Amino acid sequence: MASADVRDELNCSICLEMYTDPVTLKCGHNFCRACIDHYLDSQEQDYAGYNCPECRATFHHRADLQKNITLCNVVLHFKSLQRKEVAETFCTYCIHSAVPAVKSCLHCEASLCDDHLIIHSKSPEHVLTDPTTSVGSRKCPTHNEIFKYYCKQDSLCICVSCRLDGEHQGHQVGSLEEASETRKVKLRKVLDNLTSKRAETETRLQRLEDLQWAIADEKTVQIIRNLICDMEIKKGELSMKIQQASELCTVTDALTILLDQEPYFWGTAEVENDSVEDLYQGLISDTAWSEETDIKFNVNTAACNVRVSSDLNTLSLSAGYQNRPDNPVRFQCNQVLSTRSFSSGRHSWEVETSEVSDFRIGVAYHSIDKRGDQSYIGDNDKSWCLCKMHSNQYSVIHNGKVNKTLHQFSSNKFRVCLDYEAGQLSFYELCEPIKLLHTFTATFTEPLFAAFGVGYYLGGDGCWLKVCG
Repeated sequence: MASADVRDELNCSICLEMYTDPVTLKCGHNFCRACIDHYLDSQEQDYAGYNCPECRATFHHRADLQKNITLCNVVLHFKSLQRKEVAETFCTYCIHSAVPAVKSCLHCEASLCDDHLIIHSKSPEHVLTDPTTSVGSRKCPTHNEIFKYYCKQDSLCICVSCRLDGEHQGHQVGSLEEASETRKVKLRKVLDNLTSKRAETETRLQRLEDLQWAIADEKTVQIIRNLICDMEIKKGELSMKIQQASELCTVTDALTILLDQEPYFWGTAEVENDSVEDLYQGLISDTAWSEETDIKFNVNTAACNVRVSSDLNTLSLSAGYQNRPDNPVRFQCNQVLSTRSFSSGRHSWEVETSEVSDFRIGVAYHSIDKRGDQSYIGDNDKSWCLCKMHSNQYSVIHNGKVNKTLHQFSSNKFRVCLDYEAGQLSFYELCEPIKLLHTFTATFTEPLFAAFGVGYYLGGDGCWLKVCG
C-alpha cells in the first residue's frame, strides 16, 4: 500500500503517468516538461497571464521551467525498484501465500519453494535453474525443448533439435557456460566503459559548476544550469546501468546472462559530452574574453629590488638594487602596479611566468599599503591574487586568507579576468583545455589596478613574469 501511495506521488497531474523529465514551477508543483510546455502553449497571454494547472497560481510572464534533479533521481530509483519487484519469483504451488521460489524447473515450467523442491521429481528431464518468472523463455519456441547450446554464428541459444535437425545444423556451436563466460568478459568491458563515462561526466559537471560562478550574464548562467541538470540526469542513468551491469556480472546462471541482451549494448551509447565540451570551451572563451586589455607596468610603483623591461611588459627579480627615487606610491619589496586602472567594464590579460618563479598576480586598489607586512598583494583587504609560493604550492589570497588549491598546474601561462560591475575576478590556467582555477566575488569600491609580484622566496635572476599580448 505504501508503495502504491509513493507511486501516486510520482505521477504528473496532466498526463497521469509517472514523470518524464520533471520540471518545477515557481509555485512548487511538478510536471513532465512536455506536458507543462504544451499546457502553457495552449494559454493565451492576456492580462491574467499564465497559471499553474494544479493550484491556479498566476504568473505575469511565462514561467521558467527548472528541472527537478531530486525528483528525476527518485523516479529513476523507483523504476529500478519496480523492476526488482517484478523480477521476484514466487512458488507456483503455494497458492495461499506468496512464498519466494528457490528454483525453477524447466521441464514443469514451474517455480518451487524449499518445501516443494524436496518432493519434486529428481529425474534427468527435470532441469532446475535459478528461479525465474519466464520459464517459457528458457525453452526453444520452435521445438519446446530446453536450451542446451549456444550458436556462435547466430549468437542465439538453441536446443538439441535446433543443432541436429534445425536451421543451426552445421553451425559452430558451444556450451552455454562457455558462451556465458565470453559474454561476461564483454559485459565487464561495458561496465568499465560506463564507469569511465560516469567519471568523465562528473568531471564535466564540476567544471560547469565552477564556471557558473565566473559568469555574470544571467542568460548564460541559465544555459549552464540547464546543462548541469541534464548531466545530473545522465549521471543518474549511468549509475543505474552500472549497478545493473555489476549485478549481472555476479549471476551464475548461464542462460540469464545470455538471454539478457540489453546490457550488452550499453557500452556503445555515447554520453553527449562532446557537445557539452564544445559549449564549455565556448563559454570559457567568452568568459575569459578574447579582447585583451593592454597592460603596462608603472615604474613609479616598482620596488627597487625588481627590474622592469624597457617595453614595460616584463618584471624580474633584480640581483642588484635599482636606483629609483623614493616616493609614497613605490612598493618597498618585489611588486608593481599597472599604469591604467579599471572602474567599470570587463577586462582580461595574460601572464607568463618562469618555471622557477614565486609570484603573485591579481588586482589591487592604489591605496594598498606600499610598505610593511600588509603591503603584499593578497595580504590585505585591498587586493586579490593568485600566487605560487615556496614548495611549489599554489593558492588564492585575499585579506590574508589563504585558500590552497589541489590542482597541479601544467602550464606557466595564466589569464586574469575582471568584471568590475559584477564584482568578479577569475583566474584561468591556459592549458588544454582551459582550466578555471578560482573566482573571487566582491563589491569593488575603488578603481582597480593590475598587480604583480615576483621572487618572494626563491630569489635570484631566474624569477620573472611578463604580461603577454
